[in-house]
Amino acid sequence: MHYPIQLITEYYAQASVVFTDMFMNSMPKGSRDSGRYTGAKRAGIIIPLNGSAKFSLNSTPYYISAGTIVHAGPQMEIDIEVIGEEIWQYAVIHYQIQGDDISKFPYFNQHFSLTIDDSALLSELTHQLMQNYIKPTNISQITCKQLFLKLLETILISSTKKSDNGNLMDKAVRLLHDQYVEPITIQEIASQLGIERRRFAYLFERHTGLSPIQYLTEIRIRRAKILLQSGYSVAEVSEKVGYIDHFYFSRVFKKQTGLSPSKFKNSMS
Repeated sequence: MHYPIQLITEYYAQASVVFTDMFMNSMPKGSRDSGRYTGAKRAGIIIPLNGSAKFSLNSTPYYISAGTIVHAGPQMEIDIEVIGEEIWQYAVIHYQIQGDDISKFPYFNQHFSLTIDDSALLSELTHQLMQNYIKPTNISQITCKQLFLKLLETILISSTKKSDNGNLMDKAVRLLHDQYVEPITIQEIASQLGIERRRFAYLFERHTGLSPIQYLTEIRIRRAKILLQSGYSVAEVSEKVGYIDHFYFSRVFKKQTGLSPSKFKNSMS
């Protein structure tokens, strides 16, 4: 399940959460673990350290790899299936709510996932927490409390940034679809979003898998194909999809499709 990160952050801010214990585990590729349940009276945060797995809680599957965190409530049925070609390694960090009425915090008993940006920092904090957890000293116990809260803070801040960036890039996609007819530049789109051009290009490619220019070109060429099939001339189509110079449009079209606009039009007719 996916809940708004603002509500999850509010939950952790108000509840008196305390670290209890943790463990790390690894499973070979192709393996499966089922028929077990999460612990009673404690919730868990599942952190991937290597590889990927389908981690099901009460028959709800979560596909976990770097950048995905899953929360499990108490007494939930577990089914883990390793996917991909790598060993699946993960950590489970347990916590409880102390001194509060747990019924006021329903997220404690829920399963949900969060998407984060900084998985490397989270992995480092997880290993630090484990190193201190296995040390039977009072100082280590204090350090565990601090690291657990730092780990929670890292997850929530990173997930908030990821959510904000995702919303911003969704808006960028809408702007490109709305304005592709105009001779728009990537700098102008970045300015409309209030973000530096290089940062915008980086976030956009991470979000869509294409650079802003590639995405804009894709929109224009798809629309051009429809207009060419509808009988418009090459010059008319060029103007209608945002290219002032129809000779430049023809070069771009041929590069994308392998055919000149004229040959494409003739082949369709």
